[in-house]
Amino acid sequence: MPAERTDLAEAGRMLLRSVLPAGVLLCLALAVYGGTGHDLTIVLQDRFPEDSEYSGLFTIMFSSALMVCAGIAIGSLVVSRAWSRHTGDEGATSPAQTAGLAVAILCVWLGFDDMMMVHDAVLPGMGIPETAGLAVYAVVGIALVAWAFGPLRRERLGLTFLAGLALLGGSLVGDEAEDFFEDRIPPLATFLGHAEDVVKFLAYVALCHLCVLLARRVMARTLQAATERAAREAVERSAAPTRKPSPVPMRVTSAGSPADDRTTPIRVTPPEEYPRRS
Repeated sequence: MPAERTDLAEAGRMLLRSVLPAGVLLCLALAVYGGTGHDLTIVLQDRFPEDSEYSGLFTIMFSSALMVCAGIAIGSLVVSRAWSRHTGDEGATSPAQTAGLAVAILCVWLGFDDMMMVHDAVLPGMGIPETAGLAVYAVVGIALVAWAFGPLRRERLGLTFLAGLALLGGSLVGDEAEDFFEDRIPPLATFLGHAEDVVKFLAYVALCHLCVLLARRVMARTLQAATERAAREAVERSAAPTRKPSPVPMRVTSAGSPADDRTTPIRVTPPEEYPRRS
């Protein structure tokens, strides 16, 4: 059972089964795209349609995947809560529900912000400084992380969550390093910018893995609770005393044979059918 794995084993499983394959495929795709003479910045940057029809391709792909996986986690919570309310049985309640909701909100927030360039373009366009927007983002992000971390630790997924956050942190460090070297060493700044985007996308993969894993645990416990409830009800029905049908009272006819003690209707012959005497 997944719940029996250690925290470290779950984190390693996520890195080996999700992050590493996604990283290899992403690097191969970038190598093919860059090998044809295209600028990698086009597909890694935010969406700018005037640059190219491929502008922001990977940003859209990974942000969409992040929000889809968040929707899977939220859907499992809706199904579990609906079953609990319908039956009045809280047997499916688990820390995975709280953790799934917190992580799903975090994923929707990250994916929507990255795809729509909220803190990069929307807020500055409204006259809100980017630093102020980032400060609010930091407060909200810390609140969501604190909300999710306790239940995730009880589910032995704390290190898995921290691994995803570490990748996000590496992306932020790469972004700052890119700005620092942009005027000093432009080639290094370009490389750091590409690496920062790749690390960010791998962080999205880690969070997608976590959302789907939490959804599976929520649904597994809901199905287990439903199965146990059905088994209890079956045992209760089999243990309940069964009533035997009461025998129908019988009467004895003139011929001495028993007959059903129910009144048999007698046909009355009308006068016009009486036999006539000659």
